[in-house]
Amino acid sequence: MKPTVWLNEDKKFYNLEKSIAIPNESLEDVSFIELNSIQDFEKISTEGGCYWIVTNEPIKHTFHRNPLPQKINEHDIIYNGIAKDNVQERIKRHLLIQEEDPGWSAMSIDLLMEEHKAYHRQKAMDIKDRTRVPYLIKENKLIPIRSVELLMELNLSETEKNYILKNKNFKRFHFVNGINVFHEKHSPYNYRVYFISGLKSTSYLEFIEKEWRKRYGLPRLCSYMSGR
Repeated sequence: MKPTVWLNEDKKFYNLEKSIAIPNESLEDVSFIELNSIQDFEKISTEGGCYWIVTNEPIKHTFHRNPLPQKINEHDIIYNGIAKDNVQERIKRHLLIQEEDPGWSAMSIDLLMEEHKAYHRQKAMDIKDRTRVPYLIKENKLIPIRSVELLMELNLSETEKNYILKNKNFKRFHFVNGINVFHEKHSPYNYRVYFISGLKSTSYLEFIEKEWRKRYGLPRLCSYMSGR
């Protein structure tokens, strides 16, 4: 085939993408579940789909320097993603961990209070690493967390603060993978999951995730605009 054939096909695909609907900035047409009890997790679809995690807990750090999404009624959209098989199970891995687990959840909010179990975990602080550390969001500025003083400005429990002070000579600290929204630190706050499920096209799922981030901002606990 001549090169122009492929250019024409590319144009068709580009025009198709432009015509595809995605949720708006406020997720107005997307179903959601308030997580007030363990039973509420069972109301989330067990089909594949895409999802957004929203809370009014003050998450004071971000893992990137891209614009953040706007708030929804004083709640922040802190993460969005896709689950090709089971949205409910994915959300449980993010927000209902039963014990400290070396899994892969991107909910990096709680401090890992063990020095030598940091495989596949996000750093919370590193005095030497100048690229792979979170940023403290302070007075509309992003400050790399490379000191205990900055780390202490995050939203931490008294137990976490005491652990840091006890080990302030450490050169780095890490986050736990995932949280439990019913633990004492998180239970005073609202957590809500918006989700779209039952979609058969993986390409559409991936398009929603990527295009929503491109239009409205990258949630603070995500590391990349697209890809994994």
